[in-house]
Amino acid sequence: MRRTPLYDEHVALGARIVPFAGFEMPVQYAGILQEHDAVRHRAGLFDLSHMAQFELRGDGVGAWADALTVNVVSTMKPGGARYNLFCNDSGGTHDDVIFYRRADRWLLVCNASNADKMWDLLSGARAEDVVLDDRRAASALIALQGPRSVEVLQALVDGDVAALRYYSAADMTVCGRPALVARTGYTGEDGFELFTAAEDAVAVWRAVLDAGRPAGLEPAGLGARDVLRLEAGMPLYGHELAEDVTPLQAGLAWAVKFEKPRFTGKAALERQQTEGRYRRNAGLVMTGRAVARQGYDVIHKGKVVGDVRSGSVGPSVGRNIATALLEPEVTKPGTRLSIRIRDAEHEAEVAELPFYKRGRR
Repeated sequence: MRRTPLYDEHVALGARIVPFAGFEMPVQYAGILQEHDAVRHRAGLFDLSHMAQFELRGDGVGAWADALTVNVVSTMKPGGARYNLFCNDSGGTHDDVIFYRRADRWLLVCNASNADKMWDLLSGARAEDVVLDDRRAASALIALQGPRSVEVLQALVDGDVAALRYYSAADMTVCGRPALVARTGYTGEDGFELFTAAEDAVAVWRAVLDAGRPAGLEPAGLGARDVLRLEAGMPLYGHELAEDVTPLQAGLAWAVKFEKPRFTGKAALERQQTEGRYRRNAGLVMTGRAVARQGYDVIHKGKVVGDVRSGSVGPSVGRNIATALLEPEVTKPGTRLSIRIRDAEHEAEVAELPFYKRGRR
């Protein structure tokens, strides 16, 4: 098992450490619900240094990446960030990623569980005018999320973080250390992701924690992060996305730019879109106290019509929630279904995604 540069910080803070994507990672500190509450109402600090960071350089990066991904990369301007997906020839998803456009290079952030797969894919498909650099060992990533994140971070940086637009990024210094500061995140709240050198991670982590404590900031683990992203309707690879699940099925059709002349998986996605008969991601709200978990069957009128992809309590919703990949005829909000949990069926209702939107309490 690998450790991030912040591992000792987590241990010192009393975190419960669990294996995740090949790393020893903090799943919680004070508790998932307390950390969830901090992010929704104040601020939370996450170590995301297990995420894979790859640098791309060269005049051909934009056109090359356009041919490999469903969204457009070549139109990005310096300071931009863009969600994207790499697909296989069948339209299934290799990974969902974010591209960050910098002045002289690009940063590509991939899921930790797919890091080796994505490096092999990029290396195998590399064009002659593209240079790849694996930054996994040299980089760290810290996420500050929550409604008070602007005031917490502003005191530590040499730029105006409030002026950053959502899905944009800028090079700044954080407590004197160089960093790429991006207004992105995975919680449904406002916030920032701080890309630093590995050797600067501890200093930045401690500085943000110290600055944020008066505002109610707390360190937060992977457990709270998963509940937060599920409430916000954000997909998690291995759940709502997989090699056999397409962006269309996952509800990410907005990211698929069919007007591009070519990209891997385009023909398969066009066929799927034309035929229209495919299972698709939908939200579920449990009517009782049962919690749905990944892999449970979803039943409608005695017939299995899909399976649960993610499930959890939903503190911001006041109900237990889930996502499921369902037959299209049962995805209308309000449709009554049931979830088979062991030998019993528990009632659920299809709900609109996301379950939670910023500003809704």
